Amino acid sequence: MQKSNRMSKSKSTKSPQSDKNNNNDNDEDYYLKDHYDNVLLVRDNILKKDIEIFIKGGPLHCDHHNEVMGFGCKHMNFVHSLDEVEKLKRAGKLR
Repeated sequence: MQKSNRMSKSKSTKSPQSDKNNNNDNDEDYYLKDHYDNVLLVRDNILKKDIEIFIKGGPLHCDHHNEVMGFGCKHMNFVHSLDEVEKLKRAGKLR
């Protein structure tokens, strides 16, 4: 797959129970690892695996939880918090 314009990797989240005190994105619970085609690759350091979030004609889909637009999924909540995703939603390209 050919890589498209990369999204910012600056957004990350840390759970309240996490006791890490540095700001290194790779030490956060979730961070945007990559973006290609219609996929956002989120690193989940809790599960110690990469999670693919697919953009399927508007709605987002979490492959790990098999959720479509579900706000019960922490990966979806993280992706919806990204500035770039907010811009796509305002432009009507995502739901």
